Amino acid sequence: EEEQPEEIKELPEEVRVVETITEDGKPKKKKIRTRVIKKVKGDKQEVTKIETVEEDDKQPETTVTVEEIPVEEEQPEEIKELAEEVRVVETITEDGKPKKKKIRTRVIKKVKGDKQEVTKIETVEEDDKQPETTVTVEEIPVEEEQPEEIK
Repeated sequence: EEEQPEEIKELPEEVRVVETITEDGKPKKKKIRTRVIKKVKGDKQEVTKIETVEEDDKQPETTVTVEEIPVEEEQPEEIKELAEEVRVVETITEDGKPKKKKIRTRVIKKVKGDKQEVTKIETVEEDDKQPETTVTVEEIPVEEEQPEEIK
């Protein structure tokens, strides 16, 4: 029996920063670093997940989990970015001056398997303020398009 070579794939490190306010009103930061290493050998896949949690006043805490799962046929991702939509809203302030607000909306749809991830990036620009960007990510099941039956 011929030994199959291993395929090792290391995903880029993901860093999430969670900021919470403590009971005494002080902001507290928690940094979570996640590294995923996938090792494929034959029809088995070993997934190693290394997660390090760093909190302001504590020692970093690292958790390593190793999982062996059968290799699923990886479905290619389908990424669709819709054209950026720009809306300009003009209002008149109480003192009679026109005020412009520019709203840019970008939508990115990512389909992988039976899930669809919709990322909406909205930037609001007002004359005298810093641009404000809101990002929302929504995961929804993909509606299967039923082929039409011709009789």
